[in-house]
Amino acid sequence: MRKIADIHVFEDEGFLARMRSLSATVLVAGVLAAILWALTMVALREFFDAPVTPFELGAVLGSLGDRLMGVEDTGRGVDIRWWISLVVAIPATFAIHELVHALFFRHYAPPGAQITFGSNLKMGMIYASAEGVVYPRDAYLVIALVPSVIVTLLVVVLGIGFRWPLWTIVVATAHLSGCTGDWGYVRAIRSDPTIAYCEDTAWGVSFYGAPCRLQPRRVSPSDVRATPRAADADGSHGLGSSALPRPAKSDRGTSGFSVVEGGKRL
Repeated sequence: MRKIADIHVFEDEGFLARMRSLSATVLVAGVLAAILWALTMVALREFFDAPVTPFELGAVLGSLGDRLMGVEDTGRGVDIRWWISLVVAIPATFAIHELVHALFFRHYAPPGAQITFGSNLKMGMIYASAEGVVYPRDAYLVIALVPSVIVTLLVVVLGIGFRWPLWTIVVATAHLSGCTGDWGYVRAIRSDPTIAYCEDTAWGVSFYGAPCRLQPRRVSPSDVRATPRAADADGSHGLGSSALPRPAKSDRGTSGFSVVEGGKRL
């Protein structure tokens, strides 16, 4: 296979800068989502007399939160469960995120593939990888994107169950702000249609082009040029050295990787 490019996540300053910029954008989007939710709930309450409050600030700030939300002050204090669940949920989303990566790495990998976990404490990152396995383009796109979707949906379901919209927005935003490395991989893959295979590694990802595949074709008489009978001595039986087109040399198999196609080694 022909290597196209590598992304060294911990060393590529350009990639890291784009990650940080996109993470900041996600945080801003989270704030805007909270504002939009609050305005919608206030409008429902003021214009349609809906018995709703924008956020669970009573649980967050106690009586002060109730007053800020314009609801009756029940005199209750801060709900410590809200804060504990917030502190636990945010790091848990990242751990579950990597677990989902690992499950899909395993799903698309051939039998016996080893999935490993690691961390870079300096960068504040944890990761799952399947070194030595090269995945088809579409499979790797699924592996890269599915954790963002599954974990966010899980957070939303929990938030609905708790009836804590503010908690939901905060946890979902924090999680999505940490998904930007995966999105950077997806952007790189989709921007280059020649990328056919991807290998996830402990330091990032490697991209490869499709291996050269020979296409069979019919040989016409004009492709064969006769040579003098004297040339028969070399074993060519009357055919010149250019009688048949030479196949293009393929570098497939020289990379030392296992290519996965539909869960099978190629």
